[in-house]
Amino acid sequence: MRRAGPRVSVVLPLRAGVPVGPALAALRAQTFGDFEALAVGEGALEAAGAAADPRVRALREDGAGRAAARNRGVTAARAEWVAFLDPGDLWREDHLAELVAATRFGDAVAVFGNPVLSGSGRPLLPMSVPAGRVADLFAFSLRVGAAPVRASAVLIERAAAIDAGLFPLQAGCGPDLDLWGRLALQGPFRYVARPTAVLGPDAVSRRLPAPPLLAATLGRLLDEGAVPADLAPAARRYRNRLMLGHARRLAEAGRPAEARATLARDCVPGLDPGRYLAALARIWRAGRAWPAPGALAGSP
Repeated sequence: MRRAGPRVSVVLPLRAGVPVGPALAALRAQTFGDFEALAVGEGALEAAGAAADPRVRALREDGAGRAAARNRGVTAARAEWVAFLDPGDLWREDHLAELVAATRFGDAVAVFGNPVLSGSGRPLLPMSVPAGRVADLFAFSLRVGAAPVRASAVLIERAAAIDAGLFPLQAGCGPDLDLWGRLALQGPFRYVARPTAVLGPDAVSRRLPAPPLLAATLGRLLDEGAVPADLAPAARRYRNRLMLGHARRLAEAGRPAEARATLARDCVPGLDPGRYLAALARIWRAGRAWPAPGALAGSP
């Protein structure tokens, strides 16, 4: 039996310095109206007041960060399905209608769309990628060569997200990706090819590159045998690709020694030979000399 309440809960994790007005306008313009919107974080009361819409309510969140705000919204949601709209991103008027329509098959724990990147004006994924059921998100991600699920373009089943542990609060790279990966172990996703979300430019991080959280999560779950057998091969390759990307970013940040260590310790050449060689070449181009063969062997 369906939960009492709206069909969709939309979580707006507020951020200081990012206006929420455009996001509220995008909500008002939706052709699908059976939703509640949960403004979470500093300024939530003001945002709810400015919306002048009974579907918008404010939630207090004492924890710091976007992940904590999203988790607060998911746990407080009254709907079976939860969407996220980060201030700075936008939705076209049929965004919720498109994603909700894909839930009618009843075979997915999440539905994700193909967002437009505001910097280039182009969709994240090529339009040649067909819409449909994604039984193995790791294999799909490897095939399209990108992280295909973005928070402002996804609709997730609330119960499945809670069972998966919600967004991680610990420091690391890619907390969103970590949740999508854990959700993918619970069931298939569905992909909607028509672009209906527009992603704003991400703030440029000046922090040192951090290891991707999902790589550690998948490594642990694979070791524990907790990854379903049909997903394990692609999950292993995807974990390897994440670490290859981390090694490349370390080299680009002027940390070739750490990049070499990551490549040697955490990457398997045979799982992705082309990218492994590309990462190796990038580390060489970082301008640091490799140890002489004798030094590697321990000879004088």
